[in-house]
Amino acid sequence: MILTRITDSKHADVEALVTLHRAEFSEYERFQHRRLLYNLIDGAQNMYFHSVFEGDKLAGFFIYWDLDDAYYIHFIAIFPEMRNHKIGQKILDWVAGNLHKPVFLEVDIPFDEITQRRLGFYKRNGFAEIANDPHTLSSVRMGEHPLWLMSTVPVDNLESYLIKIRDIVYYGTGV
Repeated sequence: MILTRITDSKHADVEALVTLHRAEFSEYERFQHRRLLYNLIDGAQNMYFHSVFEGDKLAGFFIYWDLDDAYYIHFIAIFPEMRNHKIGQKILDWVAGNLHKPVFLEVDIPFDEITQRRLGFYKRNGFAEIANDPHTLSSVRMGEHPLWLMSTVPVDNLESYLIKIRDIVYYGTGV
């Protein structure tokens, strides 16, 4: 697997990756406007938008944010034809080997087989639920869809991290 940070929205792979983003994520999850994502790719120094290649094939993308004292995984998406090649596993292996501060991500509350499998996948890869009460996140998250927060390490001051995620990721991007 090869990760390549993209910092120019005119990069040859961006259109395919933005189309994947729109296809794979529900309206409540994704960036609402393509232009916003292009602007973030071009100018958000603390957002890391990576193309993911498996061999010579574009496999998907991975977006995370540097929050100074932590990281926040915003999106991982793999093209349908590239799934079941353990690419998501390889991305999380890269995270474990390269991001040496707490790493956060949000997951859907498990309500069906897919969301239960996704939760299990993150748990097998070193993440644990640190906020599984939807009301914990509702005070800092925009939107109505309830999610759980997971992290690679236990944290003492969850509220301070939630505020950073809110201010940098949600308010800073309009998500």
